[in-house]
Amino acid sequence: MPKQGPFPSKEAELNNYFQAAFSHIMLNKVRLKISQEDEDKLNAFISDWNIKYPLSRNENTRTRVTVKDKDDAMVNLISHLRKIYADIPASVLTNQDRINLNLLERDSSRTAPAVPTSKPIVLVSTQNRLEHTIYFSGSEGTNAKPHGARGCQIWFKIGDPVVETSELSYMATPTASPYLYHFNGKDAGKIVHYWLRWENTHGEVGPWSDVITTTIVG
Repeated sequence: MPKQGPFPSKEAELNNYFQAAFSHIMLNKVRLKISQEDEDKLNAFISDWNIKYPLSRNENTRTRVTVKDKDDAMVNLISHLRKIYADIPASVLTNQDRINLNLLERDSSRTAPAVPTSKPIVLVSTQNRLEHTIYFSGSEGTNAKPHGARGCQIWFKIGDPVVETSELSYMATPTASPYLYHFNGKDAGKIVHYWLRWENTHGEVGPWSDVITTTIVG
């Protein structure tokens, strides 16, 4: 997964970061003013990651399903850590906190990346069996991303149309178009709905794309 804020790019390093950050937060939860609700959720998310990450790494258990489960666990854990970091009062953070959690002080002289304001233009190719090639761009006839965009989040749902965004499953955040996704054989013939949105280097997102609905060719 590409680097987002304090989180390393390589999964092995990211796993080490998760373990170290969890330990540091738990040891200093009172001083850092971590709420009981956030502590409970953090325990649940790190436990889920610790189960699903090894399964995705082991050649005997690595499948598309275990890899997707791992990706979902990663997104949940990163999102919750971001919330925790945002809620910690800056006044209680020590230099050691910032080092252990990789929370660098903001340089006020730097210009913040632009929050995406446009929605991606999306095209999905279904010409190969159990494969979708997902193209996204910021303007017609080009693969260029809009200014400030790091990548494009791809979310989807198989089956009935999406009523609430909470029904969507995270697929990936590729930084270049197109993105190739392989489905399981059991999904052949099913309908899939795609929702995409731009993300900047701070993890801020823009508006959703038009919904793209297509079939998984068997």
